[in-house]
Amino acid sequence: MKKILIAGMIATVFLSSCKDEFNLPEYDSYIDGDAPTFDLLFPSIDTLIDYQDSISFNIICRDNYALDSFFFEMQPDDLSADLISYKTAVNDSVYTFNNRIALPKAEPTRYEVYVRAIDAVGNSNNKVYFFSTK
Repeated sequence: MKKILIAGMIATVFLSSCKDEFNLPEYDSYIDGDAPTFDLLFPSIDTLIDYQDSISFNIICRDNYALDSFFFEMQPDDLSADLISYKTAVNDSVYTFNNRIALPKAEPTRYEVYVRAIDAVGNSNNKVYFFSTK
């Protein structure tokens, strides 16, 4: 009886140490199924602002686990100027994009902004919104 108990304990230790090779699931593992979220503070969606040479963007991106990367693109919606693009790696659950960006056109213009975030396990979220200058 003692030999059976010892053999059972050895088998348990062996199987638990080789669980990846046998594809045994981990029951205490966390599965992140939630995509990142955005707070578009300034300029917000469909805002009309007075023209300035540049404006400060304030966008907060959050994830319940960890963010991997953040993307920002801006261009006049009539495609009359070059695309302004920004990309960064993130290793935190909150990222604040707080950059001052020069506006390419002095006349009243409607701009398209594209933001995208990807979290550490590949969940992604994107948002397209517009703001205008007068």
